[in-house]
Amino acid sequence: MSRADVFRRDLTSVYRSRTGTAVSAIVALTTVVAVGLFALASDVAALAGVGGLLTVGSIAALVFLGNPKQIAGVVVAFTVLAVAGALALSDPRTGVRPGMELAVLAVGSGLSFVLPLVCLVGSYAALVGERETGSVRFLLGLPNSRDEAYVGKYLSRSAVVVVPLVVCLALTGVVVAFTFESGSLLGMVGLTLVSVPYALLFVGIGLTASAYADSSNRAVAVVIAVFAVLRAGWPAFQFVLLQGVEDQFPLPEWYFWVGRLNPINAYVKLTTLFAPVGDGHPLLSTPFEGVSTVATGYPFAAVVLLVWTVLAPVAGILYYRNRDLL
Repeated sequence: MSRADVFRRDLTSVYRSRTGTAVSAIVALTTVVAVGLFALASDVAALAGVGGLLTVGSIAALVFLGNPKQIAGVVVAFTVLAVAGALALSDPRTGVRPGMELAVLAVGSGLSFVLPLVCLVGSYAALVGERETGSVRFLLGLPNSRDEAYVGKYLSRSAVVVVPLVVCLALTGVVVAFTFESGSLLGMVGLTLVSVPYALLFVGIGLTASAYADSSNRAVAVVIAVFAVLRAGWPAFQFVLLQGVEDQFPLPEWYFWVGRLNPINAYVKLTTLFAPVGDGHPLLSTPFEGVSTVATGYPFAAVVLLVWTVLAPVAGILYYRNRDLL
């Protein structure tokens, strides 16, 4: 099989299972539904309650329903309920509309957390699953090489995430452009352009874990460990290093160099390109006046994100070439 054959075979397999539909549903909830709620609702506290209940309910439905048509139906139903709930909470007399800043903060922050999860879940079993079922012999059948198999898998698992991501962000851009104060469709296009490599990065990490692991359980453990390190371990490491500094404020320059090497922080920084965030992004530490470092700039964030995006799948393919698979 060529990489194109692997791509088609794997993509069909993913969408016959619940994985592809579940990924699309979760991305839709994080983008289109979330922005729709913000655009319509005037009571933020009630909005948070309704949105939280709908999200928990829809994810629970995704877990317990295995039929893709049933899952799609549940997503549509919860989307309708979300819009209906937001309309009930909105007050058309105020005429107050949320700003573009809120759209970028809501979508960018949500995707910074959700995209790694859906990408890792969608890719961790791509290669190790073939070993467990014994179909790896078919996957690597002549004239297919290991590189062809790996690239085909990478392309199919990337498509599972990137296609719904782009579609949902396009729909989100339409909602933002027509319902948000100073809403910018172009700004949402920019957000899409930085979200795609962020998604590809975690697809690459998941595929690398799948190439390394001997079983699906071990692959799950690896991707959970990676997510935990990037999301919680990295900031904790910064905090531990900071304890050895006598005068911690203002935060020293090295603190930002360490923090902004994290691809999650790099992505969050790049999302702020598309809307002015007055007091700084709530997920990022902001340097005090007098502390100037290139690590907090947009070029550095772009380089960090692109380097991680390239190295993640490359590490996996280099290991997979010499892996004992049989």
